[in-house]
Formats: sequence, C-alpha cells, structure tokens
Amino acid sequence: MKIFSGLNDQKLTKEIVNYLRFSLNDSELESKVSFGSIQIDKFSDGEILPLFKESIRDEDVFFVNTTNSSDAIMETLLVIDAAKRAGCKSFTLIAPFQGYSRQDKTDHLRSSIGSKMLADILEKVGMSRIMTIDLHASSIQGFYNVPVIHLNGNKIFIDYIKSLDIDNLCIVAPDQGAVKRASDFCKAFPESTFAMINKKRIKPNEIHSMELVGDVIGKNVIIVDDMADTLGTMKKAAELIMSMGAKSVRAVATHGILSGKAFENLENSMFEELIVSDSIPQCVHPKLRVVSCSRIIGKSIMALTQKKSIHELNIVE
Repeated sequence: MKIFSGLNDQKLTKEIVNYLRFSLNDSELESKVSFGSIQIDKFSDGEILPLFKESIRDEDVFFVNTTNSSDAIMETLLVIDAAKRAGCKSFTLIAPFQGYSRQDKTDHLRSSIGSKMLADILEKVGMSRIMTIDLHASSIQGFYNVPVIHLNGNKIFIDYIKSLDIDNLCIVAPDQGAVKRASDFCKAFPESTFAMINKKRIKPNEIHSMELVGDVIGKNVIIVDDMADTLGTMKKAAELIMSMGAKSVRAVATHGILSGKAFENLENSMFEELIVSDSIPQCVHPKLRVVSCSRIIGKSIMALTQKKSIHELNIVE
C-alpha cells in the first residue's frame, strides 16, 4: 500500500500513515505501508508536472488531495493520469473536501452542475474509487459510476466536544439542509436539545432574514454544519442565538473553507470557538480549533485493504 500526497496535504497524509502503522502493530505489515515519493513541479506559468519517484506497477495507490481549488483539481487529474500510465493496479482518490460540491443541481437557468462535471472527468482519467467527507449534498454520490466512500464528518468532532464537558447543550442546525447532520450529532449527546434556524438567502453568501425555531435560553449552543466559508451567515446566527438568551455559542464545521472576510468575521463574532477538521489546511487563529480527520480516513483505508466492511466501523454516511 502506497499513500501519496498532493502539495497541500502532506501533514495530513503523514498523520494517516502514522495512524495506519500504529494500528497495524505488526512489523511486517508496517513495512508494507509507506509514504510514497512523488514530485510535483510547477512551471513559471503555473503548469503542473507530477512525477512518481518510485515504481507503482501493480500497486494499490492512495492519493490524498483536497480539491478545494482549480489548481488542486488539475494536480489531481494529472497525478491520476501519471499513475495509470505507470501501471498502478488501482487508484483511490482521498479528497477530504471535494470541491464544487455546492454545484449539485441547477439553481439558476443556464448554470452548470460542477460536481457532475468533476465526477465525469475524474472517472475518465482513471480513478478507481473516491473517499471523501461530508459532501454538501449526499445525492452527489449518484454522479459517480465508481465506488464512493462517503465518511461521516460528525465522527471527527464527537470526542473533542465530549472533552469540553459542556452542560445544558443545544445542537442547532443553521438551515434546513443541515437538519439531518445536526440531528445525527444530537445522538452522541442524549441529554442535548435541538433547534434550527430558518433563513432566506437572496444570493450566495448573503442572507435576507433568519429566525430561530426552538428554545436556547440558558443553553450552551453548538451550531453544526458541513462547511464554513465567509462566516458572514454564521456570525449573524451566533448573534441571533445570543440575543435569544443562550449562554454561549460554538460552531462545528467539517470543512473550514474560510474565504473572503472569514477571519475578520470570526474575530468579531460571538463564538467561543470555531471547530473545523484539517480536510483543508488551516492557519492559526485564537478562536479556531482544528481536529484531525486522519483517524476516520486511516480506519477506512485499513478496512479497504483488509477487505472488511467500512459500514461496520460506523463512520460512513
């Protein structure tokens, strides 16, 4: 088993390899798990050239790369092409965050369906399967004609939230689309209550109005969502929740996209902390807590290679 990393995911990939070696606890098996050697060069005009520095013929190749940018997507496609030309047995793309997942349908006349197009291209160049965490819409799995391992991002954060020992806990869904995710999160905290925010959006990253459905008076609130982008909406949600009598408010988001004025909004928000995974590489901020997703990815890889059921691990959607 050879696990390779894209340019932006070397830290996460090393954590996955270390987890696998520790979990196997067998010197012979440990030697069969390696951090693969790949060189990814860039020309001055941005053109990408990947080169495997070791033989991968008849090997099961795992490639970790978050596809959160056009460069990362192009890098992934070229790596798949290079691996297939080098005679690999199978190619598993581990995309902790799969880009363009917000484009799962045509919300506007004559718009694209980016997630479908990306699925088609990945399959065309030779991807054998994809492993990802918390797709924005579960229906995106239907765009692929290869196996999709869709991991449950909630499992990344439960141990950390339990370590905080928060009383009077209330789990809040920030919109209707997050109700299932927040409800599942509630199951890990049987004594918690549930509320949701009903919001009307006029265009991406801009909210017309929002109202809270449920009681948060005296509660320590955790907003649960799949992604945090500019944080403009989350900041307003935190203000609404605190104005309704909450004791404190935190947010859990599997993918910390954090673009635009995100850090400015986080700094000026009422959040105790924003908790995200390392599905996208993060910088340091006093209100930002990063929890590694290496454990659930490592468990899934191990189950795959040992031909065991991933569903039995209770980490998939």
